[in-house]
Amino acid sequence: MHDITETLKQLACKARAARIPYNDDNSEHHAVFRRAISNILSTEIALFTYAQIIDGLPTDEVAYDRRSPGLHGDHPIEHHVDLCPGTLERAREFQQTFDPSILSFDPKLLKSYLKATMGSKQFSTRLIELVAAALHEIGVILFQLDLRLHQGDVDAIVQWKEEDDDVPPRVTIFNHPYFLDDDVYPDGVADVVGYWAEDRILGGVAAFDRRAEESTPQQPANVYFLSCRRRHTDRYWQLLDRQQQALVDFFLAKSPAEATSCPLPTLCGDDNTVRIDEQFAIVHHHVYRDIWERKPPTREHLRFLANRPQDGKDYPEHAALIESIKRQWGDDLETEPSLGSDVEGKPKDSE
Repeated sequence: MHDITETLKQLACKARAARIPYNDDNSEHHAVFRRAISNILSTEIALFTYAQIIDGLPTDEVAYDRRSPGLHGDHPIEHHVDLCPGTLERAREFQQTFDPSILSFDPKLLKSYLKATMGSKQFSTRLIELVAAALHEIGVILFQLDLRLHQGDVDAIVQWKEEDDDVPPRVTIFNHPYFLDDDVYPDGVADVVGYWAEDRILGGVAAFDRRAEESTPQQPANVYFLSCRRRHTDRYWQLLDRQQQALVDFFLAKSPAEATSCPLPTLCGDDNTVRIDEQFAIVHHHVYRDIWERKPPTREHLRFLANRPQDGKDYPEHAALIESIKRQWGDDLETEPSLGSDVEGKPKDSE
């Protein structure tokens, strides 16, 4: 694994060094990008997400809103119920004065976006990728500023663990459990925070079917998200046409007030049936944003996943198989509640 880590780290650092700013070229493409960032930063979910980074700690509710929070015992984060005084005001100031020109991007991504015809599938997909990369980098920048308005010892809370716990704490509580490779990422722990911010705002870390894009670049497949919210699947799931269009429509709106609705965060539902196991996404399916974003799974992790029950919440294809059997045999089979339902089959409240 050491050799793989070093190889991925070299790729990541090379990609980081190659990034360039998206300078204003007076094009409609650039105006759309700036408007998209402005619209997103105006949302409550973006404000609250970035405010937590400015604070130095997530609130306890957000910290535990993950299927694998990595927090054990009576963790002191449980006492961080609200943001500390002045944090939201500082976040609003950042929101109002932020200049997207400080961001930098993969030059290949910028080239693909700029040559895409406005309104095309290629344009929409690359715009989503630009936005995802931007939200990630904003999280990186805020974390690196090390503002820490929290009234207390942030490091003591981040590094806390029970005395008899052999599992070391994660490098930051701002983490997505599938994006923890700070020893690979060019900005280290700050990139871990960036993935967390992207997931909280968009609804998942954005990934793309690179194999399909090579064969049909003008008609890329719909975007995938890898989410980590507590009551949602931890498999890669593909956005529906209407979900992807809702995101793009919000990005394109002249102002947030003119948008018909805010689709953030966009979350997986029962009808998002195209899903991929996280351990196979990059290597087998070529679904990723950056090839270095996640290390290959270890044998231990693969064994764990092989023995994990595959319930209907994560594997809707199982329910489809059962329905097919029922139609064929007329058997009165019971299926598990869907991911978007409670135990009685009633819809859950949306987040």
